[in-house]
Amino acid sequence: MERREFVKGVAATVAALQFIPEIAQGLTERLGKMASDLAGVTDDRLRWKRVRREFRLNPGLVHLNCGTVGASPGLVTAAVIAYMQELESDPLENMWGRSLGNQMEAVRAKAAEFLGAGTDEVVLTRNTTEGMNQVATGLDLKAGDEVLTTNHEHGGGRVCWQHMAKQHGVKLVYMKMPNPVREKAQILELVERHITPRTRVASFMHIDTITGMQMPLADISAITSKRGILLVCDGAQAPGMLNVDVRALGVDTYASSSHKWMLAPKGTGLLYVRKEVQDRVKPVFMYSGYRAYSASSGTRNVPQILGHGLAMEFHNTIGRDRIEERCRQLSNRVRKRAEEIPSLTLLTPAEPELSSGMVSYSVEGASNGELITQLRREHNIALKQAQGTYADGADAADMSMNYNAIRISTHIFNDENDVDRAMDALKEALG
Repeated sequence: MERREFVKGVAATVAALQFIPEIAQGLTERLGKMASDLAGVTDDRLRWKRVRREFRLNPGLVHLNCGTVGASPGLVTAAVIAYMQELESDPLENMWGRSLGNQMEAVRAKAAEFLGAGTDEVVLTRNTTEGMNQVATGLDLKAGDEVLTTNHEHGGGRVCWQHMAKQHGVKLVYMKMPNPVREKAQILELVERHITPRTRVASFMHIDTITGMQMPLADISAITSKRGILLVCDGAQAPGMLNVDVRALGVDTYASSSHKWMLAPKGTGLLYVRKEVQDRVKPVFMYSGYRAYSASSGTRNVPQILGHGLAMEFHNTIGRDRIEERCRQLSNRVRKRAEEIPSLTLLTPAEPELSSGMVSYSVEGASNGELITQLRREHNIALKQAQGTYADGADAADMSMNYNAIRISTHIFNDENDVDRAMDALKEALG
């Protein structure tokens, strides 16, 4: 981005922070100062060193696990505290009188822009699981209707369909994910093969929680949309790491957890429901509409939600495309260093359209859980023991696989030294 364009964008970003109360105006200035500093930086290492100053991670900690939970910038945590103090100084007046609560609508509008959606298509939630639950329980599925999914889904994107199977007789159909995935045609062939006349929903991750693979959702949408199949997406791992455009993805619904890669306060999330399918997705939570506060939503955690808005502005100030590029850059460094360790086998596809800022390895000669514990205890390095596969029903045994995998997530508060420390420690631990 040219310097003039970036400075212009900074001005617009700061001006957009009208929902910050007077008590927190210093936070606006702080964001503007960071933006001004970044506008004058041409060296990538200096740029990310400046961004890193905004975080409050303990000295010496290498946090490479945004796939589980991110680290909010100090700017965001300070904002949440400021909002809470203001709210509690006069709870009734601030919640319903001057209505600090009404400022949540500015956050919802900001979230819609962040996802490439309309404001009337986005709901503020607490996490991906809650969003997925709302979608599943809001559908009028009947006994025998089929939900197509994979054996790699996270529990938070799977339990909603298990509930529908138990309570309504819905049938879960699992695709066994290939390993490794070398091209998207492998996935598309599986989708085509598993669709039947009874398929009503296809529910897939955007980013595979086990392998870090990016599902080819736009291509899957071309298959499902012409058949009237609802394409539901567990997007827990993407917003804040990838520059997400839900319209380009072609999904009908998209649930995400903002406290992961978006670096928002813990317990914040988003749900997108495409306008054209809202007559099919009707949970109680959205009975009174999509506004942040309604008769069917009840009272919300206003300080957290406003902090969520500031986290999005933090990303916008740096640039969402630039953040994605940085996440991938560091992830590629992980891949390069892992080539030095024979006992690590890459599970994540190499193609950019099938990969992300999260990369996974199968470990030979050591337990993944013990390895993760050792790295944290001896080196203060936080990685993730990747989950195993899940499935139910008659084919459950065939669907179950244990990759003994570790997962490494790189974000903008990380740097090359973090990656090298982690890979050196892995190399030492694995001999």
